[in-house]
Amino acid sequence: MRWNIFGFICKNSGIMYFIDPDLTKNKNYYFQELERLKNFYGVELHLFYGKELFEYLKKPEIWDNIIVWLKEWKESLPELPEINFDTTPESSFHEIKDLELRHWKKILENDKLWKEGVMKAIFKDGTTLEILLEFFKEQNTTPFKKLAENLEERINYIKKG
Repeated sequence: MRWNIFGFICKNSGIMYFIDPDLTKNKNYYFQELERLKNFYGVELHLFYGKELFEYLKKPEIWDNIIVWLKEWKESLPELPEINFDTTPESSFHEIKDLELRHWKKILENDKLWKEGVMKAIFKDGTTLEILLEFFKEQNTTPFKKLAENLEERINYIKKG
């Protein structure tokens, strides 16, 4: 048995394996690639997700053991601290206000951060963002005015949602 970057090869067969069964979004792509390689090299190739590999190897209990171990491991992890910049808004504001303008521009223009709730998660009630908005408005330069416009739109967006 020889391991490689894509899986492992036994004699004239190969396996591409993803431990996370939720990674099947690219399954068609990988399947097509494996078919191409199968035809070119004349070897048997398989694509497995999660438990499928262990069922193929006739060892499904190994998958069950992995799941049990992962649950135990997850329960043993320490509690992660909550990230909430609005716990102490003034302090948070002073820590982030001097971030370079190009970084603020990237943050404010990144739709995913706002639409997927990342910004809402770290600025729970938006108080720090409101303070930051006033800071941007007080600056009398075009870049800050544009940042203020963008931030005001984003604040309104997360207040609605």
